Amino acid sequence: MSKNDKLTPFFGLIVTKEGIKKWRFDMYKNNPIVIWFATVMLILGSTLLFSACDRGEHSEVHELEHDHGVVEFEISCNEEAQEEFLTGLAHLHHMMYEQARPHFETAAEVDTDCVMSHWGIAMTSFYPLWMPTPDELLERGKAALETARAIGAPTEREEAYIAAVDVFFTDPDPVIESPAADHAARLEAWKEAQRSVHESNPDDVDAAAFYALAEISYAQTQFSPDEERDFSPNLRAGELIEDFFDDHPEHPGLFHYLIHAYDSPELAHKAEEAARGYDQIAPDTPHALHMPSHIFVRLGEWEETVEWNERSAEAALRQADEDAHALMHYVHALDYMMYGNLQLGDWEKAQETFEKVRGVEMVPEDMASAYGVAAPQARYYLEQHKWEEAAGLELGYPDILPWEEMPEAKALFAYARGLGSAKTGDLDQADAERERIDEYMSQLHDDGNTYWAYMTDALGKAVEAWVLYERGNTEEALALMSDAADLEDSMDKHPISPGEIYPVRELYGELLFREDRIEDAREAFETSLERTPNRRNALNRVDDVIAAQ
Repeated sequence: MSKNDKLTPFFGLIVTKEGIKKWRFDMYKNNPIVIWFATVMLILGSTLLFSACDRGEHSEVHELEHDHGVVEFEISCNEEAQEEFLTGLAHLHHMMYEQARPHFETAAEVDTDCVMSHWGIAMTSFYPLWMPTPDELLERGKAALETARAIGAPTEREEAYIAAVDVFFTDPDPVIESPAADHAARLEAWKEAQRSVHESNPDDVDAAAFYALAEISYAQTQFSPDEERDFSPNLRAGELIEDFFDDHPEHPGLFHYLIHAYDSPELAHKAEEAARGYDQIAPDTPHALHMPSHIFVRLGEWEETVEWNERSAEAALRQADEDAHALMHYVHALDYMMYGNLQLGDWEKAQETFEKVRGVEMVPEDMASAYGVAAPQARYYLEQHKWEEAAGLELGYPDILPWEEMPEAKALFAYARGLGSAKTGDLDQADAERERIDEYMSQLHDDGNTYWAYMTDALGKAVEAWVLYERGNTEEALALMSDAADLEDSMDKHPISPGEIYPVRELYGELLFREDRIEDAREAFETSLERTPNRRNALNRVDDVIAAQ
């Protein structure tokens, strides 16, 4: 064997009683012994594979390792369907729904009796953490479950999984007109059903993972400005996930849902290790590359926030030709990139990101995409105190979305315009933007979308408070800005956002500082830093306060 012989990777696939096993070794192409051994192994592996297929040993195949993590899930389907199912399941845990669904559909095609393939199609037809389910997805999920019921589940476990997701697609009685309230009701029912699946299958990692996700998703719908946030569902979900990590160290759902469980200022430190390891199991999955930044923004780690979202955005663009929904992940990553670059003071990269956002030509018509397009534009001007540019920000740009159907996103443009106008003395225009924000808030309340209604209300009050201040109504302005800051702080950020567009608590601190209420101003800025450590604007203003003392 010469040292110049090329080292070539060699792959194989063996079916054993423990499942599908992929193996690899590095083969020197000029070594006859190694070539002979590899040939024998290939023949043996192929013999075992086709022998198992001929015997119809469906339940023997239940594990797949690939670059999306390791999933194990025994189903009553043939081997080809099993592999497709497992790949779809891994994508599902990464919330790459549109990439998961084709694998479940293929599983259904290659094994018409594979009932769990239709469970998978239903599971890709709702996005529990992101938004209410559109009618067309509800219909798709219902159709998949109707097919599943017609086939019939051959095991109690499969029947339990199908029954659990069926609960989500069962319309509430009486019908709930509000999409947000309807979503919350479906999630609550799904949560209880997933709890039952987990309790009946206590050693089943996927049952535990989906129950944890259901807990987190339902808790997300329960934010209220009138109640202190209850972290018990998040802690319950996180502790459940942690119980499975030792035995399933590469399971995608455990990494993903642990980060969501601890996505809060109070709990983020508990997910830092998982955040730093997620990319190791899914190095080219856009959402997996993005998710760690949910923890990094909570900890004020801006370089990591930018780095991981750059990788996420690049991966999303690479996959956009095959998965149009990847463009949602693209703009989502751009928003987090913008936030991180602004905190680092990297104005050049922030401008590059701004131009990328404004150059987007197509995204899915959903709230997550709309927010990812609107938010970074507003942040770009407000965080840099470019008030004139903020006042001139075009409403609903670029014109690639039905913005009128997305008031929570369109309000971000109005907030930037209103605050910019108030700061530059165009109070009539600021009044107009305040009225516009009120219209969006009313639309959200009418839709039963209370979370975004309250968050939008806080933005409108902030604009009005600054206008009051400019008109000389100082005490009224301070009182209203304080109320707005309390309202915004009471709600916490939504998972689709890295943080507030321009925190109202910091605006309150700025008013206090202008009035020489130095200690009160310092308290306001430090409160903002407790919520989001290392925010550049708050840190700079604390320095200003200290210098003024």
